[in-house]
Amino acid sequence: MSRIDKVNELIARRQEKHSKERLRLDKLFDENSFVEIGAHNTDAGVVTGYGTINGALVYAFSQDGAVNVAHATKIANLYSLAIKMGNPVVGIMDSKGVDMTEGLDTLEAFGIIMKMQTEASGVIPQISVIAGDCMGMGSFIPVLADFVIMTKTNSTLFMQSPSVFSGLEGKANAPTDLNASRHAEKTGLVHMVGETEEECFELARKLLAYLPENNLEIPMAQPTDDINRIDNRLNEFLPEDNESPIDMKYLISSIADNGEFFEIHGEYSTNMIEGFIRLDGMTAGVIANNGLMNITATLKAGEFVNICDAFNIPIVTLTDVAGYERKLSEELNGIEKYGAKLIYSFANATVPKINIIIRNAIGNSYMLMNSKHIGADIVYAWPSACVALMEKKAYTKITGTSSEDYDALSSPYNVEGMGYVDSLIVPSNTRKRIIVALEMLMTKRENKSARKHSSIEF
Repeated sequence: MSRIDKVNELIARRQEKHSKERLRLDKLFDENSFVEIGAHNTDAGVVTGYGTINGALVYAFSQDGAVNVAHATKIANLYSLAIKMGNPVVGIMDSKGVDMTEGLDTLEAFGIIMKMQTEASGVIPQISVIAGDCMGMGSFIPVLADFVIMTKTNSTLFMQSPSVFSGLEGKANAPTDLNASRHAEKTGLVHMVGETEEECFELARKLLAYLPENNLEIPMAQPTDDINRIDNRLNEFLPEDNESPIDMKYLISSIADNGEFFEIHGEYSTNMIEGFIRLDGMTAGVIANNGLMNITATLKAGEFVNICDAFNIPIVTLTDVAGYERKLSEELNGIEKYGAKLIYSFANATVPKINIIIRNAIGNSYMLMNSKHIGADIVYAWPSACVALMEKKAYTKITGTSSEDYDALSSPYNVEGMGYVDSLIVPSNTRKRIIVALEMLMTKRENKSARKHSSIEF
């Protein structure tokens, strides 16, 4: 048998039975579109390649073993191609850690990957899908990405195994506590959770449909909904009392094309809601209050603002916030620092920024929420809006102002007269007023020095 025949036989044998990692990539990509790069570099322990997802070019890697220099080099080469071409990267994480036989070269391996991720940050979208173990130095890789999706079972994410901590020595099941549920609800490291690998891949596909291919493109889809659609239910939408929560997810769906809302970080800090919608085909990032402000809410919102700003995604905020959680722990943990970072994110963002004040807009918690004071391009208010320096009881007590005078001062009509609200709108018309404002802002140009876009600035 000639050398060429032997090579052809080897290729045919490999094509007959793909590895688990290759099969994962086949499930992620459009049918029969994935093309593997470096298929015979099997010692690297990672499968890399490209293909189409929703018809658009995407690069991806899927881990197949311990991380070593060869492993890292394949991933780095993939990133280099993706950055040159301006297309997203999806990484499927499943590795038992580092190749200990390489010694200090192991740090070089992880450094190679992380350096390329940093170069890609804010240039092309990066999505990590954790489908197995992600531990040690490898745990930094998904966190450096823009979005993290994790399977609910059979996956872990940790830097140091809890089994090495005092009192947990030898407990082999301890790392399972650091699973998708904990990271989605408590640490905020995971943006979305899928019941199965297939569900995680589908979430990644849906997410990519909202994102541009790179930071020079504007994410658009063919409009499929009436730009002039109104929702009369919104005119009677608010609770009778001023303290009951608003159904913000209904409001978001009401303004979105076809009622479709793709929520991000849905299980983390539920007092802040965020995600992607389309408005006349254009992707927009939505951020809405769902309770009082706190540290985790500001972290969550700030990260999302940075991602939207990096990838030319307009920001729409739905404001209903009466202040901060009155907890000593918030002060002890530096709420001021995180509030200031959220202010910076909004003020620094150069994409179109629209704010709709729904009900309460009180004090500096309102200022944080994309207010005119920190650079919102357009601020609308419902007639139900109350915009004030502080809540009524405290303000009237401190200043001696009557309740009636407070209501007059904080009314949206008075605030519009002061220039902090651009227009009062009928609630049922909210969708079309936002779309009209976005169309006006499409040619917005704003340059700011020393700007750096990254989803991990926090």
